Amino acid sequence: MQIDYCLILAAGFGTRMGKIGQKLPKVLWPVFEKTLLELQVAYARSLGISKIYINLHYMGEEIENYCKGKGAFEGVTFLWEKPEILDIGGAVHHLARQAEVNYQGKLLVLNADQFFYLKKEDLFKILSPYEKFSGVLLTYWVNSSLGYNALEIDNERLVKGIIKNKDLKPNQTIETYTGISYVDLSQLEKVGGVSKFFDSVCPFEKKKIPALLLDNVDYWDFGTVKRYWETTFCILETYRSQSTHPFLRFLVQEKAIKSWKINLKELSYYAKGSRVINLGLDENQTVSTPAIILTGTIAKNSKASMVWWNDLSDEVN
Repeated sequence: MQIDYCLILAAGFGTRMGKIGQKLPKVLWPVFEKTLLELQVAYARSLGISKIYINLHYMGEEIENYCKGKGAFEGVTFLWEKPEILDIGGAVHHLARQAEVNYQGKLLVLNADQFFYLKKEDLFKILSPYEKFSGVLLTYWVNSSLGYNALEIDNERLVKGIIKNKDLKPNQTIETYTGISYVDLSQLEKVGGVSKFFDSVCPFEKKKIPALLLDNVDYWDFGTVKRYWETTFCILETYRSQSTHPFLRFLVQEKAIKSWKINLKELSYYAKGSRVINLGLDENQTVSTPAIILTGTIAKNSKASMVWWNDLSDEVN
């Protein structure tokens, strides 16, 4: 099988990233030495996908300016959504309408802030039986208390409905949509403007849409301030226990992490304090609490765990 195109979703408003997210686009938050967006592009390339698209809307100028001149984004196409954001369904159709695509080929949709790390051969192996479907959703198990919606899935693994999180019991294991999908663009009914993903791309009430469970697959979530914090420190913890872990090898290969900056004893990165991840330019940051520092600005003392960017900070609850 083959995947012709990849769409990396980067047009969102970053509302879950606190005060910092109002100034720093979520897709430009760093995973140590590289941004989320750079790593997603690198991952798409590792799957053998040569034509990569990134949709833009909120703070799109900042994102595009950051990417200009960087080799990591050579050949990548930016799709602007103006004047309004198109929602995910609209974003897929916007790509499909491009002259070089023209509603032909197979598309992989990725969220910029999440990694379900699968090697090319593993991803293709699990997708191959579903090539003839118009769309396939990749799903995984989560705890309902984390705020996710649940999918209703029948015995044939076809999606039958969505259960809103507010209607779920707390602390239950549920199957939810990862945000990753495989779409046959030639089977889409052409739609213009704003549209929702489950209305215009994977309309499970009209078509057979399989749910492919990613069980025992690497999952790294940077989608909120809290999850960004937890996942970044989890990477260090994983390095301490399993330095040959596949996702870590990917980060090392992409020069997203520098081993000489890691202090495993203190669980710190380029910092003299304990549990401090310093992604700025100066190792001698003045911090007396667990912190992630995104710039070279010296973080102020605090009693709470914090993420700092210039003079802005967000407390990790």
